[in-house]
Amino acid sequence: MATPGFNKLLDCAKAIEVGDLHLADSLIKDILTDNDDKLVKYCAEALVRRVYKLYPRNPRPLVPSCTDLRCNMDYQFFPFFWFSELTTRNTIVDALTGKKRVQVIDFSLMANGRRWCLLLDDYLKQSSDAISFHLTSIGPILSKKGDYLNEILEKLPKEAKKLPIEFEVKHMVASSPAEMVEAALKLERSSEDETIVVRWEFELHKLLALPGAIETVLSKLKELKPEIMIVVEQEASLNGQDFLECFTKSFRYHSIIFDSLGKDNFEHGNHSKVLWEMYFRRQISNLVAQEGTDQIVRHQTFAEWRDRFCRSGFRHVRLQNQFKGTFFGHLPEYHIEEMNRHPVLYRHDDQLLFTSAWKSYPTQLNSESLDNWNQESAMGDGNIMQIESSSLLILSGTVSSSAFLEDQPDDEHIIMEGKVWSPECISINQVAASAKIFDMLEYICHVNYLPLALTWMSDRRILRLEKSACYLNDSTMVEFMEACGEHHLEEGKGVAGKALQSNSMYFVSDISKLDVKDYPFIFEAWDFGLRGVVAIKLESVYVSSIDYVVEFFLPLEMKGISGQRLLINEITNILQKNSRNSWKVCTQELNGFNISSEVEVTMEEVGTSNIRPAAISDSPPLALSEIGSLNSSQIRELCNIFMPTGDGVEVPEAHDQEFEEQNSVFGPQAYQFPDSDELVGMDSSHINTSRTSKRRRTSEVWQYFDEVREDGEVWAKCRSCSTKYRGESTRGTTNLRKHLRSCPGKK
Repeated sequence: MATPGFNKLLDCAKAIEVGDLHLADSLIKDILTDNDDKLVKYCAEALVRRVYKLYPRNPRPLVPSCTDLRCNMDYQFFPFFWFSELTTRNTIVDALTGKKRVQVIDFSLMANGRRWCLLLDDYLKQSSDAISFHLTSIGPILSKKGDYLNEILEKLPKEAKKLPIEFEVKHMVASSPAEMVEAALKLERSSEDETIVVRWEFELHKLLALPGAIETVLSKLKELKPEIMIVVEQEASLNGQDFLECFTKSFRYHSIIFDSLGKDNFEHGNHSKVLWEMYFRRQISNLVAQEGTDQIVRHQTFAEWRDRFCRSGFRHVRLQNQFKGTFFGHLPEYHIEEMNRHPVLYRHDDQLLFTSAWKSYPTQLNSESLDNWNQESAMGDGNIMQIESSSLLILSGTVSSSAFLEDQPDDEHIIMEGKVWSPECISINQVAASAKIFDMLEYICHVNYLPLALTWMSDRRILRLEKSACYLNDSTMVEFMEACGEHHLEEGKGVAGKALQSNSMYFVSDISKLDVKDYPFIFEAWDFGLRGVVAIKLESVYVSSIDYVVEFFLPLEMKGISGQRLLINEITNILQKNSRNSWKVCTQELNGFNISSEVEVTMEEVGTSNIRPAAISDSPPLALSEIGSLNSSQIRELCNIFMPTGDGVEVPEAHDQEFEEQNSVFGPQAYQFPDSDELVGMDSSHINTSRTSKRRRTSEVWQYFDEVREDGEVWAKCRSCSTKYRGESTRGTTNLRKHLRSCPGKK
């Protein structure tokens, strides 16, 4: 562990602890110079976030990408969530077997509708006389405007209608420790004969940040008398008050994780690794956070948790000894062993996770913790974070959300502003700038269903990709991001280069129609089905020597100009709200000067007509600067409204009269899925819309090749130089795209 990178990180942490920012700035510069170690970079970012208290108010939970909601995404979090599923599912089913009325209370970091459907199915197989199944989901969301849980949970009652059982699902939003306590205190039985099972999946440790929170929640759960309580957590002792000790232990623990990400053969390769990196990047920052920060994270070992549970009236029970020696196929580095009557996930000889089961002692409830919590909350004790009632609305069979600060009329922030930056700390400020951009892109992509957003940095009018400030909402786009990172952009080249040149924003409705000279990544864009793109220049107040250009890729299904303009306005609004004190957002009304010539004619038509999307009801046509914020359902409607009916054929945009007629007849369209014969060996219910469009689309790279057959084999023959490549569909188009870059016939 004592690498040169870590030694400098530790020196930097010591300098920050004593307030010597000049030394810390110098060390940050040395650490990041020619250093590709991701763990070192993320730890350096964590230290910078600690200096300026840069933390998003509602950090994104570990969830399936918003563009992948209809996929079963568990595999992408293999082996952590596979371990959780393997060690908890049968235990829950056994606890529910033979019970007529059950309630599962699920505190989970990641929502998964398929998991709950399987659990419901297993329960019904084991309990033929079942009467009711109630699911109470308690977990975080990033924003009320982009509540992914609505996408998942609202389907469950529909599926349950097919079953001979009363089914109810409730969702209680809990994105902070205080909200988790508040949600737990609202839990109750629906009947005296109801059997309750509680499941914690990577969420319980969050309560460690709030004094008295764990004792209060466990006291409430004990009152409910659960049949069993199952806890899945990381096996790590990261709970000390000493900052340097916690930082050192955090580096040691996460070095195991990042060593695995760099060396092990993860299924689905880069897609899985991207998601894990984003999650642990956040975790490292939160572990290093100052005491009193809302997002602070602490972890404990099983032994420490056992002491807490025993003091709260729970006893440890043994899980079935069926996991010992279990290995993970393509990941032989990982295995499961039993330790102290519970399964533990190892990588080589290092413990990473544990699953444990608990039952409450059959003693009378001691309500002292609940009373103390309520009194301290009411008094606003200095050592207790005060809970502000969020009026959690819980609806039977539906999904509800708590109030978010962004919804308050007097609050214009989405991301925390943090401290004022020091103008002398150039290297620290550069890291802080990238961190804050990442936070903004994360939020914008998540709530607006964007597949990805890139950040370019300009030094002497040459743009290079700043990967630490890029955000992938759709992990399948990682290859596109990497392709962009292989090249620098000159001013005026690409969409980002045009924005830099114009010192403003630049919008292209369909990049697939551009020439390779104008958009160097055109072949990759074809391969991933990317179309609408807008790039916006940002000028940093604290890093004046560097210009930033953020490049947003619009939803793949959104192809109409009007819908794209609405969404661009939403993006710029969020940027401006969060950039007032540290950024200048260079934007202006979209016109012929900052719109690609590919769409000028269309934009002229839009500008002279009264076209408006159906998602915006009976209001008059709005200028771009007048449009308010969109919620996720409106964005999905816009995607559907401008969804092409077939490959290469766009739905004509209707005028006012047409919309008045259509609005009375049509509701939001459902996402379109491939026909069943196109889904060989796949479950159509788990296919996401973005990938669907890619499967149905023939890559535009084929316009430069002819498909020829020789001796029963398929070949792709270049029309310019007659070079041939194997052309089977399973081979993809990577070689074809590489050829076009250097084709002698096209030069």
